[in-house]
Amino acid sequence: MKKELINLNVKIPKTLRELIEDYVKRDLHTNMSEFTRDALREKLAKDAPELAQQLFKGGKNGQQ
Repeated sequence: MKKELINLNVKIPKTLRELIEDYVKRDLHTNMSEFTRDALREKLAKDAPELAQQLFKGGKNGQQ
């Protein structure tokens, strides 16, 4: 089943964007979007594991 993706616009300081771009170049992420999705999943897993379980089980809208 194909997951529906939506846009999430976030304003960040230019320096933070530059740091993320540099990190993405050195890391295994293919682009900033992939990095951001991964960072959000990690944040949920760390700070709200019960919500992260819903995400990984396809619960609450089944979106990742």
